[in-house]
Amino acid sequence: MIQVSDKLTLTSISITDQEQLYDLMSRIYLPEYRHLWFDDGSWYMKKIYSYANLAMDLDNPNSSYYFVHYQSETIGILKLIENVPLIEFKDLKSAKLDRIYLDPAFHGKGIGKTLVHWTENRLAASGHSILWLEAIDTQKKAVVFYEKMDFQICGTFDLEFELIHPNLRGMYRMYKNI
Repeated sequence: MIQVSDKLTLTSISITDQEQLYDLMSRIYLPEYRHLWFDDGSWYMKKIYSYANLAMDLDNPNSSYYFVHYQSETIGILKLIENVPLIEFKDLKSAKLDRIYLDPAFHGKGIGKTLVHWTENRLAASGHSILWLEAIDTQKKAVVFYEKMDFQICGTFDLEFELIHPNLRGMYRMYKNI
């Protein structure tokens, strides 16, 4: 267990946690993002949080995948991938904040901010100078949060998933110096 703050801890996700991960993300992801999908997000959930995909994520030696706990309640996930170049700054040592999802009931408590700061400190200690992520451009609350955390938009692209409504496929690539 990693102690992030007095109320916030992380535990590494293992392959035996696949069902718990799937159930948690069904509770967290679907209410916030089902509107993006023709099938209400079930294809995405089965793809991203499947046993096979989790095994692949965990096999990446640069990947760190955690459950987020607030006062011992599991409220989200955090996934980092170190040494992933950002296309706009390919010569700098960069890491990707690949997934950060928190239960909406816990938004506004400073948890996301604390997790981003913890991530920055961890990555800076290992010589990274850039932290980057991808955010759906229509998820305004998320984009505003990242901008408040000093992330800047450096690129755009469209998701290739056919089951996302075409007008909701836009993505921002965002970064910050750490």
